[in-house]
Amino acid sequence: MADASDKSRGSKVGTTGGPSRRGLILSALWAAALANGGALFGLSGRAEAQQKVSKEQAKYQGSPNEGHKCSECAYFEKPNACKIVEGDISPDGWCQLWTKAA
Repeated sequence: MADASDKSRGSKVGTTGGPSRRGLILSALWAAALANGGALFGLSGRAEAQQKVSKEQAKYQGSPNEGHKCSECAYFEKPNACKIVEGDISPDGWCQLWTKAA
């Protein structure tokens, strides 16, 4: 049978005027986001704040795929670069991250 002393066991975080668990977790997430240039929460609009993936990870190939090619991708940067894939990129290449440019 539980007595009144059993109720005092357990965490007192948030009950004594100290930081709450939720507050601690949110603080840790914000600190991680700021340390990561805001990329954790999509706060950074700059691709430079995010690390590029390798050609192997993107499954890059130097030729088009079903008519899709890098020069028509939203991430392509003339003359031969990509915002999200590292290295030299052929305008006629393609990878699995291909997204039609607007």
